[in-house]
Amino acid sequence: MAHSFGESYRVGSTSGIHAITVFCSWDYKVMQKRASRLQQDNIRTRLKELLAEWQLRQSPRSVCGRLRQAAALGLAWLLCLGTALGCAVAIHVFSEFLIQSPEAAGQEAALLVLPLVVGLLNLGAPYLCRVLAALEPHDSPVLEVYVAICRIISEKKLKRRKPEFDIARNALELIYGQTLAWLGVLFSPLLPAVQIIKLLLVFYVKKTSLLANCQAPRRPWLASHMSTVFLTLLCFPAFLGAAIFLCYAVWQVKPSSTCGPFRTLDSMYEAGRVWVRYLEAAGPRVSWLPWVHRYLVENTFFVFLVSALLLAVIYLNIQVVRGQRRVICLLKEQISNEGEDKIFLINKLHSIYERKEREERSRVGTTEETAAPPALLTDERDD
Repeated sequence: MAHSFGESYRVGSTSGIHAITVFCSWDYKVMQKRASRLQQDNIRTRLKELLAEWQLRQSPRSVCGRLRQAAALGLAWLLCLGTALGCAVAIHVFSEFLIQSPEAAGQEAALLVLPLVVGLLNLGAPYLCRVLAALEPHDSPVLEVYVAICRIISEKKLKRRKPEFDIARNALELIYGQTLAWLGVLFSPLLPAVQIIKLLLVFYVKKTSLLANCQAPRRPWLASHMSTVFLTLLCFPAFLGAAIFLCYAVWQVKPSSTCGPFRTLDSMYEAGRVWVRYLEAAGPRVSWLPWVHRYLVENTFFVFLVSALLLAVIYLNIQVVRGQRRVICLLKEQISNEGEDKIFLINKLHSIYERKEREERSRVGTTEETAAPPALLTDERDD
């Protein structure tokens, strides 16, 4: 029984497994009714599987049955190989057709057909192979286990290493796309809406690709530091550069004379003045808008005031950060000083404790010496 129990740990060994399942499967530590019922169901299912396998071995297949099984297995393998070869040949023929076709050469949309076909085949071919693998007529569960193991090896060990998700490159692509949106918002006001839709689509596409095709980076990223770096790049080179370019385009660049809403003006900024003249002629209800444009937009004092307030806020923030750093340094020094004080006090307590121990030892020694002569005197009197 012990030998059979040791043999049963190997996959496919059924020598004495029925007796082992009947006499050695029950866990006597189980006390609850629900747990015991689950254990009974597990043992019952295990016995059914073992009996089904035993009956299959007792009634072997005929020659025709084995031939049918071999034919089905061979057909499944041939279909899998034919699918792989057919996909490769189809991609090759289709690419040659696109290269030689004069109509497809002049259209940019036709160039995207081949990557689309390749992507669809890469997505659909593995599912077809899994369906064919599910149709393989394996009589023995042990053989099915072995085939599945040879396949958990082919998928995990023999395939190429998954690429890492490049965080820096993808973040820079987001910054680049946002910069283009800022640069083009003056010429296409609906561009931010297009950018939002594009970001949503790209986010979910890259998320799916990350979970399915990429692995974790070997070098860990410091998220807080890198987010600060990316926000700095987004603010200074991207936003400020786009703002300077747009300001120059509004004040200095002459619009097109053939198309666009500013074709009759020398600059886009003059459109504001034309709009103010229309408002002045419209009536007293909107007379405050020309005043706002005259004293808040065209007046340079207001711009200087806003710039001064912005610089003051930046200066205050810098001073606050410096003050916080100084306080942190002082706190660190205080912590180190407190640690040194504690070490000094601990050493002082140790020295006091050792001195008390020495005094107690010396006191015990003197009491023993003084207590010895009276004992000798009593002994002499007794004699």
